[in-house]
Amino acid sequence: MTGRLQAVILIIVAAVMAVCRFFAAAGRGKLSRSRRHIIGLSASHADPAVCAAIDAVEKVFVRDFNWPFRRLSYPQESGIDARAEILDNGWSTGRFLAMQIRPAPPARDDRGDYMHQIQKRDLDYWTSHSLSICVILFNPDNGDIAWQWASAVSGNDRNEERWLLTVPASNVMDASARLSFEEAIQANPQMLLRSALAVDRALMERISDHGALFIWDEWGDSSPMFRNLRVFLDKDEPEIQVDYRIRAHDLHELMVQLFPWASYSYAEPINEYSGKVAVHVLEVQVRPEALAYLEAEEFLEAGYPEEQDPPSPETEDYMTDEEEAAFWQSRRASRGSAEPEN
Repeated sequence: MTGRLQAVILIIVAAVMAVCRFFAAAGRGKLSRSRRHIIGLSASHADPAVCAAIDAVEKVFVRDFNWPFRRLSYPQESGIDARAEILDNGWSTGRFLAMQIRPAPPARDDRGDYMHQIQKRDLDYWTSHSLSICVILFNPDNGDIAWQWASAVSGNDRNEERWLLTVPASNVMDASARLSFEEAIQANPQMLLRSALAVDRALMERISDHGALFIWDEWGDSSPMFRNLRVFLDKDEPEIQVDYRIRAHDLHELMVQLFPWASYSYAEPINEYSGKVAVHVLEVQVRPEALAYLEAEEFLEAGYPEEQDPPSPETEDYMTDEEEAAFWQSRRASRGSAEPEN
């Protein structure tokens, strides 16, 4: 990207974000419990060992598999660190692999396989949302990377807070692993949509509060390639940057496949630079249907609220004690006035 293009983009971002912050502050109401919690979290891992493991795994997906790799925001919420897009000869398919990535633990069994502990809250989240999660371990001592499906966890190897997953050291990240990933991830549109909502829930919570800007670079004409996504939330610097290199017929097709929970409009006209790259600046909101999903998730997690029994409606001929007393008094009075005089 040229310096001139980058400078223009930063000016556009600053102007649009200022407007977004103004309207967000004016219209912001009471935040939900989960949204308040998300705002207080770090957007990425603070543990250097985990970050190094994610770096190593990303290189394999991008270099060897040619699959775009996106680190997820607020991984503490779901235990999911990243997703890799499964492509078909460079074209977007909407299918993706969700991953938890960790440094390989020192503990091994008699066969030399890794004994990885999964937080119970993470496994509960994956199970309740029917997510196919791949646990990937990076050994910093020798550079080995091993993987296993989280569904292989043993019910006998658990305690109150953690479950034990055996990750075979022989499950290395190679061509056979790529084939296993492709075969395991379903192409069912409904399942993909459900998975996308569950995986990006924390990001949706953030964007639902004040919106976001998505900036894409488009290269080529006949079969455009979309690259270099930058996501701006409440700062003038991108909170998320992904070096996507994905072919799609148009940007709308790609947005629907990667971010089906989002609705968007153009914040600026499409600008072309050097006759090679077109820059798309999108103002993104969370779709009403996805907002309803967030509310339903919070309801399910919090449980049914404590409420008093609603009052029963009264029948049309119902009379209070005072009305009944007045009725009989009027009856006695009417009888007395109706008696004939002697």
